[in-house]
This record gives sequence, structure tokens and C-alpha cells, in this order.
Amino acid sequence: MLKLRKNISLQQRLAELTGHLAEINGEGLGLEPGRLQRVFKNNFIQVSGELFVPLSLQSIRVFGVKRAARTARVGLRTTFRTGKAFSDIRLVQIGTDFIEVQARGKHPSRILFPLNKIEGIFPVG
Repeated sequence: MLKLRKNISLQQRLAELTGHLAEINGEGLGLEPGRLQRVFKNNFIQVSGELFVPLSLQSIRVFGVKRAARTARVGLRTTFRTGKAFSDIRLVQIGTDFIEVQARGKHPSRILFPLNKIEGIFPVG
């Protein structure tokens, strides 16, 4: 797992994903996916004309990202309720302030979690 650790911040990773369709997930938010239009140097991103603070969100799902070649099978414990949605998932990377996983499903996507929303990572299998 620790081999997937990289010295990249959530803002830097999101900047690499500018232009992709993104779904913003936060407490009480029920937003439709929109384009990740802009990533500011500090604190904010712009999705569908609205500004968000990524580190305050529960997660950001980004669509249209190729499947990662190198992953580790893990489970995640989050600070918010997910049922068992992340009890067996593929870890892509651990950044300086986020974790990136490969989402299940036929449409390739990634889910980025701010580290302050993760309580633990455990091996699966």
C-alpha cells in the first residue's frame, strides 16, 4: 500500500483532471455531475460555475479516467456513512492530503477522498 504514496496534493491532482466530468459529494449536497472547469492554486475548484473547497467535501468522483495499471485491494473507513461501499476497492494512490481509488462499474472513474474524511485503510483478501 505504501508504495502507492506520492508527493502530490489534492489541488494538484484535480488540476490534472480539469475538463473531466466530476461529481461533488458532501453532506447535504445532491448535485448532478458537472465539468471540472478550474482548479485554483489554493483551496477552491470550480464545477459548473460554482466554487467548492475540495478538502471540506466527502469525496469527488471524476469520470472518464482510464483504469490504473497499478492498484492495491483495500477497504476504507470514512468519517461519513457509506455502508459497505468502500469495504473492497482498488487503491490508486495516497497523496499528501487525499486518497484516490478506482471506482467500480463499467464507466471508468476515480474517487478522491480528502484525508480528513478517512479514518482508516485496511488490507482485503
